[in-house]
Amino acid sequence: MKTVRTTSLRLGVSSRRVCFVAVVLFLCACPALGALELKDGLTHNINYQINDDVWVDWQAPAMSTTVNLLSGGSIYYPYKLQGFEHSRINILGGSIDYLYSYHSSQVDISGGSISWLFSYDSSQVNMSGGSIGGCLYSFNSSRVDISGGVIDNYLVSCDSSQVTISGGSIGGDLVVYDNSMLTINGLNFAVDGEPFGYGELTSILGSDPWSEPFRRLTGTLLSGELFNNPFRIGNDAGIVLIPEPATMALLGIGLLFLRKRQEGR
Repeated sequence: MKTVRTTSLRLGVSSRRVCFVAVVLFLCACPALGALELKDGLTHNINYQINDDVWVDWQAPAMSTTVNLLSGGSIYYPYKLQGFEHSRINILGGSIDYLYSYHSSQVDISGGSISWLFSYDSSQVNMSGGSIGGCLYSFNSSRVDISGGVIDNYLVSCDSSQVTISGGSIGGDLVVYDNSMLTINGLNFAVDGEPFGYGELTSILGSDPWSEPFRRLTGTLLSGELFNNPFRIGNDAGIVLIPEPATMALLGIGLLFLRKRQEGR
């Protein structure tokens, strides 16, 4: 009888553990549980502190809800702001620790401060101002366009993401790998002090970026800001250097003149 009671007790404890694990898995499978959900197709201005996760258009692809983070607005760790489906998030002021973009959402940053930014899927991130105190990560087929603002640390582009830089400042490394592409618009490019001109930089070893040697890229961005960053390229990724429009026009005129000279011979 004692053995039976012990076995029953063990079975009871085991059952409770299974139930506990099931509850935990259920909670993890419900990301919006306990979060502030905005999916009404309206515009929401945040100029106050929010102590909760904010989910915009979670499982609501046709709503196109807009959220404006304004001066005085804040969402601090462990809470985060996440845009889904066709939502629109405008960072105009305020501060936020974690910002995520998914699906076909769009994020426009012209002011304020962000600690970490993660873009996924086919989302679009446009940065013309403001600051990112940590890092910017671009995954999957996301697109990032940086024309201004400050990124204090590094920029990472992987999977099949597309990143374009024409202005702003990046304080850390550029890490590009998988099949992603980083395009930089400017002039006077040099790699490790050697003039490079224009074209594509690729991986040296063809392996993951952490096995690649550090190289340094310098130049002047389209906005006129100087560019001086260590970089690593892994796998089949690349960094494409494109001349500014005036330089491109001069190159086009030069090629046209050369062609006419050859035809006249």
